[in-house]
Amino acid sequence: EILNRLEELDIKLYIKRDDATGGAELGGNKVRKLEFLLAEALAEGCDSVVTIGGEQSNHCRATASASRMVGLSPHLILRTQRAEPIHDKKDDIGWTGNILFDRMVGSTIYTCTPGEVRSIREFLISCCF
Repeated sequence: EILNRLEELDIKLYIKRDDATGGAELGGNKVRKLEFLLAEALAEGCDSVVTIGGEQSNHCRATASASRMVGLSPHLILRTQRAEPIHDKKDDIGWTGNILFDRMVGSTIYTCTPGEVRSIREFLISCCF
């Protein structure tokens, strides 16, 4: 009814739907922030992107896909109850959902337990900066 009333008043209303932005590989509203972060990474001459999220993280999936689209290598740190490095076809994290997509775009995937998340920042700074 509201839209009918707007039409009667000759008002045009445009709505940006984040769920329809960027396609399934990018995940809606996540694309807006990534656009700026990846542009900054490219401007600084980076060749890789590192992000952390849950085991089936939509954010990690979107970051991996967007990174590949602009020529950056995605490195994903996934929080799980097990914290062993993932090796091709030798892990128990699986090949379904977002993890499958992460693998399809060639992400390097690492795992950590929820308790180890706090120390990840220090680790990344020591390795990457």
